[in-house]
Amino acid sequence: MVPRNRSMRVALNVVTLLFLMAASAAAQAYECSEVMVPMRDGTRLATDVYMPVNQGDGPFPVILERTPYNKGACEHRYAPYFAERGYVAIVQDERGRYNSEGVYYWLLDEAWHERQDGYDTIEWAGTQPWSTGKVGTMGLSFTCFNQYLTAPTRPPHLAAMFCAHSASNAYKDLYWAGGALHMIMPTWLLSQNEMVQPVPLDDPGRRTGYVGANQAWLQWHQRRLETRAPMANSMITTMMTDMIENPYYNDYWRQYAVDEHWGEIDTPIMHYASWYDRYPHSQVAHFNGIQAQGMPNARDSQRLFIGPWLHGSGLITARVIGDLDFGPEAAIDYNGLRLRWFDYHLKGIENGIMDEPKVSLFIMGANTWRRENEYPLAREVRTDYYFRAERADSIDSLNDGTLSTEPPGDEAPDTYEYDPRDPVLSIGGDLFIQPMGARDNRPADRRSLTFTTPVLEEDTEVTGMPTVELWASSSAVDTDWTVTITDVHPDGYSQTLRQNILRARYREGDEAPVLMNPGEVYKFTIQMYPISNLFKAGHRIRMTVSSSSFPKWQPNGNTGREMDEDMPVIVAENTIYHDADRPSRVILPIIPAGPGAGPGRH
Repeated sequence: MVPRNRSMRVALNVVTLLFLMAASAAAQAYECSEVMVPMRDGTRLATDVYMPVNQGDGPFPVILERTPYNKGACEHRYAPYFAERGYVAIVQDERGRYNSEGVYYWLLDEAWHERQDGYDTIEWAGTQPWSTGKVGTMGLSFTCFNQYLTAPTRPPHLAAMFCAHSASNAYKDLYWAGGALHMIMPTWLLSQNEMVQPVPLDDPGRRTGYVGANQAWLQWHQRRLETRAPMANSMITTMMTDMIENPYYNDYWRQYAVDEHWGEIDTPIMHYASWYDRYPHSQVAHFNGIQAQGMPNARDSQRLFIGPWLHGSGLITARVIGDLDFGPEAAIDYNGLRLRWFDYHLKGIENGIMDEPKVSLFIMGANTWRRENEYPLAREVRTDYYFRAERADSIDSLNDGTLSTEPPGDEAPDTYEYDPRDPVLSIGGDLFIQPMGARDNRPADRRSLTFTTPVLEEDTEVTGMPTVELWASSSAVDTDWTVTITDVHPDGYSQTLRQNILRARYREGDEAPVLMNPGEVYKFTIQMYPISNLFKAGHRIRMTVSSSSFPKWQPNGNTGREMDEDMPVIVAENTIYHDADRPSRVILPIIPAGPGAGPGRH
């Protein structure tokens, strides 16, 4: 018999040997080196090349990601995964970032550098002796948007894209959507301020970035109003100044308008989106726009994949989103999905991914996947839910109104005061700072007009793009309208689902302001972003109306002046009408109960 301590040593030695063998195999799976790749103007961009080892002599297909966030020193999070599976994985520092030459300035008339640098890098990768000539691109957020910018240039060696969480039009989808400045850009600049040239700022919350609290932003906002500091100068950059000086859609913004170039795209693209991200409407727009307008190779090769997740690496496959656990089906294999996409398009492996329905939807509430061939769904039933004055069993909000499929009769309107110095705080949803995701919106509900259905007697699925029609007036010449849809659980928890905004002066379009006449009633149409949620029996549907959500959007000072002149602010008395002649309502895309396309398998 072997003594016990000896047997333990033998076992430990075996485990150690196996570990070292596995580590050695992993270490030999790829080799990485930095290459300075020349662009057409002579600027060289630092590029890490992860070359497969012990997988034959090649050549290999290529997967590329271009990033402003530091490619690292051969330490990219995802590149080894693909190199170990027979791809040359390439990660590049964008122009002017980290090890790359040149000047970085995204929001300037330099968008063609994004397009040209993407084109030049793809063509370099596609013509190297170790390349098969098939190049795929991947990335999330910024590293998705630069793919969309490059796609219309049609690099000959670009064979497929996998693009997650980004805009189709930087102005309309994000920064000035609805006419109110989305605070994502200041937040992003604050968290990445080494990217730009800072201007003096005495705000201690300056570097809080994505982890900053709403209260820090509120203190900054109140301090700015007290000092009457121009918005751009109270931030950090001339980048910010450029954006604020272009509050209407113009040629400055058209250089970032991918949606104006869908007809020039000829690439298969997987558009990967999340319900609690800022961009699902953009991914849906890309999917539909390229199918309708793209070149022949692109029209039938677009795919859309929407889950419940948040924005950002590490957050796009989680099952717990904010307060809620969306179940085991939410935790997908993100790299595995990308690998299937690239295996088909770059290696020609018939894995069935292009034979599946074009759209994969995660139905929140049901917490399961369903396959469809379109979005929105052709079988949706657009259903009017009217804002009503009858008191709901609610939460002591400003009015506790009812949301009903019965049209209103002769009802009195609801009026509230909006003070820009004391905005309603943003809670969850697609906010880019904490708290994000599924959160309890009741603190914001209590400061808003609320319209809530009676308790639902049966499950009700809302999948599509709701539309809100507000009949409203203001004592001011300009103000904002914010609308929020929530799922009210039996215990009263008001789950944030989707929120949007319309600045009154943008009601007739986004190229020039049209101020209101105080006291005059106008019809405002607010397009909500995509949603898919099963409101279970026993739950209720709630719509809220207010005039602010901060720090998601910069508050409107109600003066009718442009942002840097929008002081001193004034208090507005805002009124929402819901009577027979002015029936404010939300139009919900209801999906009839019954068998759908069946659950997906991921």
